Amino acid sequence: MAAPRPPRVVPGEASESDSEPELLVETSGEPPGAGLKVPGEASETDEEEEQQRPKTPPVLAEEPAAVWGGGPSLLQQRLREGTGRLRGAVGSALRHSYGSAARSLGGLGGALGRAQVTAAAAAHCLRLARRDLRAVADTIDIVTACHLLPDIRGQL
Repeated sequence: MAAPRPPRVVPGEASESDSEPELLVETSGEPPGAGLKVPGEASETDEEEEQQRPKTPPVLAEEPAAVWGGGPSLLQQRLREGTGRLRGAVGSALRHSYGSAARSLGGLGGALGRAQVTAAAAAHCLRLARRDLRAVADTIDIVTACHLLPDIRGQL
């Protein structure tokens, strides 16, 4: 049966629990990394973090080419070409749609105008017919109310 091996701890790695002992490799009498700043290592205090952090503003560039220098990449060129084609296609589709709609509305407007003229003419004809019917009804009332004419009702 093999003897239990002590846990292996990589120097500079944090222990997984407080009870796990850290194994330190001694060099020249002081623990490794004493006073040494490792890039990416977490600071132990907020003040230390502020001192370590550079005070440069973040670089925001719309084009990576502006940061790296040189011309636009092949991907950027293809994206611009695709965007141009898409804009052209969308513009063409909108012009076609709006043109079709304008022609349809123009045709409907003409048809509506003709329908309005026809409706006005029909309304005028109905008014004339009504006037004529009233005139005929008045004439019939006059004839039936007149006693000067011979009575033709009894002889029939």
